[in-house]
Amino acid sequence: MNTFGTLFRVTTFGESHGPALGAVVDGCPAGVVLEPAQLQAALDRRRPGQSPLTSPRQELDRVEVLSGVYEGKTLGTPIAMLVRNVDARSQDYQTLRTQDRPGHADYTWRTRFQHRDPRGGGRTSARETVSRVMAGAVAEALLARELPEVRTVAWVAKVGAIACAAPEPTLTRPQVDAHPTRCPDPRAAAAMAEAIAKARDAGDSLGGAVDLRVTGLPVGLGEPVFGKLKATLSAALASIPAVAGVLIGAGDLEKAGSEFHADPSSWGGIQGGLSNGQPLELRVLFKPPSTLREHALNGRHDPCVLPRAVPIVEAMVSLTLADAWLSVLAHPHRS
Repeated sequence: MNTFGTLFRVTTFGESHGPALGAVVDGCPAGVVLEPAQLQAALDRRRPGQSPLTSPRQELDRVEVLSGVYEGKTLGTPIAMLVRNVDARSQDYQTLRTQDRPGHADYTWRTRFQHRDPRGGGRTSARETVSRVMAGAVAEALLARELPEVRTVAWVAKVGAIACAAPEPTLTRPQVDAHPTRCPDPRAAAAMAEAIAKARDAGDSLGGAVDLRVTGLPVGLGEPVFGKLKATLSAALASIPAVAGVLIGAGDLEKAGSEFHADPSSWGGIQGGLSNGQPLELRVLFKPPSTLREHALNGRHDPCVLPRAVPIVEAMVSLTLADAWLSVLAHPHRS
């Protein structure tokens, strides 16, 4: 299960402390404008070491495009992309050959597969998401050509008990990126930064939520019955490390139906499993990171994954939407 998607497919490879990580995108049509700068811009938003609030691991994450692109456009052939690891410290993980960290995948992977890479968590590390972000940038390039009205933006909506005020509908990624927390509410962002720093210094961690909004979608993305858009989005987002749940729509589930359905935003842009042309809105819940106490104080870990999770959430949604759009083109009236 290292491949995601049906028509727009991405296979990711690589381990946290291996030589490199990468992605192979297959199914992207020819002629899509795709420059290395687009891929690099996406990777720069995800990379570690961006601020004192994130992991201090210093990875440049410089993308190498190995195939599938010529003269700034896709060829319709597999697009292979690579990022080399340059700041791995595998010696920090020697004890994990025999000791399992609580809350991590160490025990379950060792039991299931009988052999695993203990260096930084190997394939289970969030370092793997660098591949998803590369592939997500390709998906966004396709959506920009096919559905130019689509705009996707995510932001940190909650860290611990600190909540972000609802942003304006015109919120942009530069506005989100203006603060290291990626929270567009200045007052909440300051409080979040203080809370994350406090948790970091104590060897503790914090969870929270990332909200996402997509505008400009056409009506009808999604497939009945098990390919409903809410199902494919939920599966994609739940595959991100530390995700604890996905909520579709901005509606208050404690309200009576007469109140809930009076506001179309309650549906989150999906009706009957298909996009309805309204803004797609969802919330992704993240657990606090499992690395705690001496492991957190002596290692290089994110005390809160939320700031760096924003581009990962956007990437997985873009991959899902690109796949759904190609399905519409291939089977416009299938039922």
